[in-house]
Amino acid sequence: MSTLMMSLVVKVTIILALGLGLTAFLRGATASLRHVILLGSLISALLLPVLTLVAPRWDVAVFDPVSRVTSAAAAAATGQAVPSQDFVFPRTGRDLVPGTSAELSEWVAAPAATSNRFSPLFLILGWVFGSLAVLAWLALGHLRLRSLRKSSWPLDGIGWNGIVREEALRAGIDRKIQLLCHPDVTTPLTWGSTEPVVMLPEEALEWQEDHRRIVLRHELAHVARNDARSQLAAAVTCAVYWFHPLVWIAERRLRAECERACDDSVVAAGTPAAVYAAHLLEVARAARSFGGPGFLSVAMARPSELEGRLLAVLNRAQPSAALSTSARWLTLTSIVGAALLISAFRPVHREEPPAVLAGNAEEIKPEKPVAVSSPRVDAPLIASIEAPAVTPAARILEADSIFERTIDVRSGGTLTLDFARSGATITITGWDRPEVSVRGRLGGRNWRETETTLEPVQGGVLLRNVYVGTSGNTSFNHAFDISVPRNFNVRLRSAGGGLSISGVSGSFTGTTGGGAIAFDNASGEANLSTGGGDITVTNSSLKGSVSTGGGAVTIDRSGRDLVGSSGSGDVTYTNSRSSSATIDKDGIPRSAATTTRLTGDHSESAKHFGEEGIQKHRAGGDITIDEAPNGARVTTGGGAIRIGPSGGEVYATTGGGPIQIAPASGSVIASTGAGDVTVTFRGSGLHAADLTSGLGRIELILPNDINAELVLETAYTNNLGHKTKIESDWALQVTETDNWDASMGTPRRYVRARQILGKGGGLIRVRTVNGNVVLKKAG
Repeated sequence: MSTLMMSLVVKVTIILALGLGLTAFLRGATASLRHVILLGSLISALLLPVLTLVAPRWDVAVFDPVSRVTSAAAAAATGQAVPSQDFVFPRTGRDLVPGTSAELSEWVAAPAATSNRFSPLFLILGWVFGSLAVLAWLALGHLRLRSLRKSSWPLDGIGWNGIVREEALRAGIDRKIQLLCHPDVTTPLTWGSTEPVVMLPEEALEWQEDHRRIVLRHELAHVARNDARSQLAAAVTCAVYWFHPLVWIAERRLRAECERACDDSVVAAGTPAAVYAAHLLEVARAARSFGGPGFLSVAMARPSELEGRLLAVLNRAQPSAALSTSARWLTLTSIVGAALLISAFRPVHREEPPAVLAGNAEEIKPEKPVAVSSPRVDAPLIASIEAPAVTPAARILEADSIFERTIDVRSGGTLTLDFARSGATITITGWDRPEVSVRGRLGGRNWRETETTLEPVQGGVLLRNVYVGTSGNTSFNHAFDISVPRNFNVRLRSAGGGLSISGVSGSFTGTTGGGAIAFDNASGEANLSTGGGDITVTNSSLKGSVSTGGGAVTIDRSGRDLVGSSGSGDVTYTNSRSSSATIDKDGIPRSAATTTRLTGDHSESAKHFGEEGIQKHRAGGDITIDEAPNGARVTTGGGAIRIGPSGGEVYATTGGGPIQIAPASGSVIASTGAGDVTVTFRGSGLHAADLTSGLGRIELILPNDINAELVLETAYTNNLGHKTKIESDWALQVTETDNWDASMGTPRRYVRARQILGKGGGLIRVRTVNGNVVLKKAG
């Protein structure tokens, strides 16, 4: 039991150390990403006992051999002579004299006597009592929050209801928000998930409208992110591992990143960084620790974290884009999956090499080489050995084993590949014979401890490699070349290794623990995944999905029903089939077909912008395409997008970052949460564009003789300090609204222009906030 407890603590330490180290490495990334990583680490630590039960066993030899001690003890107990070997007495350093069983018995019995003094029962009781004490403290904090809620009064006046509705709508919250006030509260607090509560200090009654709006924008960001549930999970983890310092450090970092992520949301919503920093400082002046209730709630300003948050807000060049819901779930799932691998680890004793006693060693001679070959046998065939059979004690690496076999089959059958323990690199090629032919090479340190069979089963054939050894630390290097009828199905289960399928039509399903997947000239349906490695599909017509835990996915010249996804790499679609793009009644570029794409970290309903175009999708990071002659569709959760010379239709969207497309001869749709947009059009064809930026400048460079309809709009908020404008090399009729419009949150005024250029044509629509719109003639 004590060994299991120690193993659990060590694994928790590894998980939390990796999470804290990764967030330190990603200090330049978004606070939302760092928060998810820390949350995933704490949840993984909480689930570790359950993961240990469900995970497969992965024995890794890390302890010293014990066979010599065991055999010596047995000899001493039976009165036999102890083998002529030297043993060092563990406590005194004295050498045991061969044959002195009394001292040897003392040496063997010492661990048992010591372990009785430290019964694991005391460790278990201490662990449980400590957890109960922390849980009791949390329960008292929960009761204190309930008491505050009952003794508070609601803020439901005219000056509050409208702001709450507007900010809840902005944050995408459809739950009822209870806005309360209490004199004992010194800083805004938020708790509860199904029934969110936002509690403000008594001073809130005297706040100005802009201060109320900014505070509520921050608190409702907590509600939209479900931070109350995250904090509850962290609190329970602290209760379970109350003695572990890394748990408390991770919880404190989680709370800090949670607040910074909400700071990012407020700034990204249009609040200038300097203005928000001033409001944050004002809230923090009266803030003080709130004990247990503060541990179960999220507070807007804590003095201990204020300096770092202010620096982060003021030093940020542009607002950081928050992770999407699907990206958050993908990151959490990936972290828990990594914890599952760690939970499978079991430290075991290393096997001791067989001792060769001086004077008694027998000469080891290689036997005559054995070669077994049977091309057509109905019974399973064990891999033939074409190498000298040498006793394992000699520790000599022998030649690999060769496996060959052919079985008659019918077209349309299924090849089942079972390499669940050993893994293998597999190449499958279609041919015109009604046979499945296998040639394999078995390699690696432990290949002699596996049995390979190929046998007919109902509906096809089964190729299996089974590990029959007992070692916990194994190494294999198997490779199989397989020929199957051109119409044949493949079902795979492999611990690792690449898979290549060429010239085959059928259903391809299964998983491999890691390795590349490649299709060429294949058709049918695919549902394959790899733990890590690139996926390449060429000259194929497939539907279904392929996924990798880490690596690039490239789908070229395939049917549009095949979906690729990657946990950390690019997903690129490059199709060569032609399709004509259309312009809809509003002049916006559209294509006739719509499908659902699973791209990187999320699925989305995506318009095809020309089947010839390039498609790249990332959960976050910059995307650069040197040229896209047939159009492109690119998306990233946050980062810059740069696309060189392009034709057809271009679609580009980023959660935050600049977009540059130049030059484009077709149509462009580009959107960024915050950043500048620059698009250059060339040629005399029909040009249409829809460009938006949540915060930034938009510049369009157009041909001198362009025929288009312009719809331009820029808005500036009342806290910007200056007006925005529309600048144009063409004479435009520009208008500006007279009143401040607060329907979108921060009051703003709009500068607009709508005009026909030339004979009219495609619609060029531009919208931005707190940035100029600039139209230039191409030089």
